[in-house]
Amino acid sequence: MIEKFKKIMEKEGLQPRELAAKLGVQPSAISHIINGRNNPGVAILQSVMTAFPNINPEWLMLDKEPMYKNERAIQGNLFGQEYTQESKIEFSERQESAKSVEIPQQTVEPQTIIKEVVRQIPSKEILRIVVYYSDNTFEEFRS
Repeated sequence: MIEKFKKIMEKEGLQPRELAAKLGVQPSAISHIINGRNNPGVAILQSVMTAFPNINPEWLMLDKEPMYKNERAIQGNLFGQEYTQESKIEFSERQESAKSVEIPQQTVEPQTIIKEVVRQIPSKEILRIVVYYSDNTFEEFRS
């Protein structure tokens, strides 16, 4: 819960004293929560949901993404997954074959690039390619 309160202050651009004023509690209550001395009570959590109606209650209470109601959930961290020894070998083999694929440097539609990649890797069948963009959106392409 400490990290959630810190994240709320960071995203909303608030200092602990400002957050306390917005929630209608004493600054010491926020200080105790942030320092790990106390856990927030139901009244403070209700105040958070009232003061910040765009915050997702499931994120606040159950750790379910996204933080804000109008955001899309992040689908997961591709690089944070653990691999067994067998999958590490298979992954490194795929990585080696992928290194030989050259993608044009000019501005091209993603579909064109995907078709070129598929054309250059005939020994394997690509079932799905997902392109993630910096604005947390994605496109999915199936063969």
